[in-house]
Parts: sequence; C-alpha cells; structure tokens
Amino acid sequence: MLKINVLHTFFRSVLGARMGLFVSIGLLILGCSQEKTPELSGKECGPLPRLEFSKNLKIGESCGKREAEIRSIVGRDTLIRRFSLEKAPSRVVALSSAQVGYMLQLGLGDHIVGVGEGKYIADSALYDRVQRGEVAEVGSGPTLSLEKLMALKPDLVMNFATGAGYDDYERIEALGFPLMLTSEWQEDHPLAKAEWIKLYGMLFGVEELADSIYRQSKESYATIANGGAAGVSPARGGSEQHRASEGEACPRVLAGMSYAGTWFAPGGQSYTAELIRDAGGCYLWARDSSRELRFTLEQVVALADSVDVWLNPGMFSTAEEILAEEPRVAGIKAFREKRVFQNDGRKGPGGGNDFYESAVAKPEKVLEDFIWAINSGKGAEKVDGTEGSSRWYRNIFNF
Repeated sequence: MLKINVLHTFFRSVLGARMGLFVSIGLLILGCSQEKTPELSGKECGPLPRLEFSKNLKIGESCGKREAEIRSIVGRDTLIRRFSLEKAPSRVVALSSAQVGYMLQLGLGDHIVGVGEGKYIADSALYDRVQRGEVAEVGSGPTLSLEKLMALKPDLVMNFATGAGYDDYERIEALGFPLMLTSEWQEDHPLAKAEWIKLYGMLFGVEELADSIYRQSKESYATIANGGAAGVSPARGGSEQHRASEGEACPRVLAGMSYAGTWFAPGGQSYTAELIRDAGGCYLWARDSSRELRFTLEQVVALADSVDVWLNPGMFSTAEEILAEEPRVAGIKAFREKRVFQNDGRKGPGGGNDFYESAVAKPEKVLEDFIWAINSGKGAEKVDGTEGSSRWYRNIFNF
C-alpha cells in the first residue's frame, strides 16, 4: 500500500495508528503555495474555528483568507502548522492511504500525479493508472526518490510525520516543495476522522460535496450506534447503552495481539474502543483513559475465558499464523469458538488493504462491520432489519 499501510502492517492492532517516538521540532508555519505563509497573529486575526469532533484540524477564514491549522502530537510535544487554502492544487502527490481515500471519495482522483508505492493502492482505477505510468511511484521513507518528485512538479505534496526513522517529510520540505502534513490517524473518534473530508473539500473547492458526505455519515452513524434511534448524538454510549436498557448481554471484546510476549492493545479512549462501544460491545479496557496499552501475555491469558470476540489480531491473516507467533492464545475463548476478526477483507489488485484507504472516511460503514463481527453467530441484523454483512472485516477461520 502507500507508506501508511506499511506501518499499519505491524501496528494495526493498536488503533490502526502510526506509532513511533516523535522528534521535537517545535511550531512551524508553512503554506501550500510556493510562498510560505507568514506566521499569523492570533491577537490580530483570531483563531480558526474548531470542528465538531476533530481535535487536530481547524479550517475557516483568518485575516480574510481561507486556511487550515493542523496539529500533530509529536511524542510529548505538539507540531502545529497552518496552511493556505486559497488556491486549489492541480498536481498532488499523496503519500498516505487515507489522503488517497478522501480524494477519491470526492472524485478528485485525477489530481493525483504521484503516490508512494502503487502496488498497495486498493482502488482499482487508480491502481491501473499507476500500472500504465499515468501516476508515478516516488517511494517513501528511505526509498523516497527526490528526483522523481522533482520531475512531477507537484503543486502540493501531502505527507505525515511519525517521528521515527521512516519519516521523509523534512527532506521534501528542504527542497522547497509545498507540503501539507495530515494527522487524521491521531483522532480518537470515528466521526473526527470522517470530518477531515472537509479539509479536502475546502482545499479543492468542493465544500458543499464534502459537507454533504460528512453530514450523511454523521446522521447514519448516530442512527446505527443507537440501534435505529435516529437523532441521538453519536457521542460515547451508542448501542452499548441501548443494549443495557433492553437488558441484553454485552459481548466482551478483546483487541490487539502479542509480539515477543508483549500484548499491544488500543486504550479505552481510542478509535477502536469507540467503535466497539458504539457497536454494542464491552471492550475489556474500556475504562482506561489511554489511547494505547501494553500488557504481558500472562495478563491477557488470565482474561481468556471472558473474551467473546477478538478483533484486529495484529498483522496476522489466519489462525495458523497467529498460533505460529504465539501458541498460548489458543486458550482464549474467542479463539476456541472461532470468533476472531481481521480488517483485511477488502484488498486491491496489488494486495493493498482498503481499510486504510477508504474506510477512514466512512465511519458508519465501519461501525456496521463492528456490529456484524461482535454479533456474528448471534443473528446479527442491520438497522433496517436485513441480514448483516461486512465490508472490511472477516472471520479469519473462514475463507
């Protein structure tokens, strides 16, 4: 896939998030045009308005100009950059799968002239364009070719920062390319990730379409999360509260996987935990305030008999692969009962996982997948009463 999917291969059990220790690089201001946007005075122009769910993105007008402010958490520090949205780019190099997903959903695929590694693209049309040489592969991380990037003459390069040795944005920036870093992957709420489509809408001049897509996602998510009770806020609770009011049992959900004896799992305030909660599941560590957790395998095995469903078992696609890495997980109840679900059910022609490309902007569809997985084998139904199904998730015991 693109660079972000290489990182997700190992860490998809932990929030589906990019991990690594971040370098402290302070507060920088950069425009998307060839000229750098000067630092803006909050006193003179005022801050950009906050969005409804996002913690990392602000978009709007400041000093009479359309701008975006993007925050990235960099270890214990914070990187904040402001970008001009005044001129729509026509030649974009997108180095993140999510960036590709947002653009494709808005019908902006023709603006993409370069990607990191085309073989990992899930969208078949864009994949074919790469194969025909219409979209260039520039590499990523240590393999990034600055020469190929220069040859494309992009008017915007979209990238992200992890703080690890895989980062390449500083090399791109040093050559003076117009650069935008995105951080939708650091959002904790599914609707916060969906809200990032507004950035692309304003950047490319299709605000109405982007706002409409987000509004429909939000409304659908609220309806699904509350068991069909439309008009209820999709904030914390969802179907879990609906189940409780109906006196139904709440399936206990485990997430993550063990590597070298350490179990990596999303925290109780993470994207994955929020989806489990709104899908009606009881996440084992729902009350934890962290975004990511680590346990010894022994601590997890101690909970083995109470686990009804296991989601996101790391980088593994089959039961045999899981057992080869850690045989002791065979004692986990969900494994014994064959209720283990992975998010790799939808792949592109080259093997790219579509979950990291298109799902990020479709939280209501992801929530339906979580409901399907958590209730699989128990007569799961969609909100409209039809038989449940999945888009990205699959049972690893079924082929």
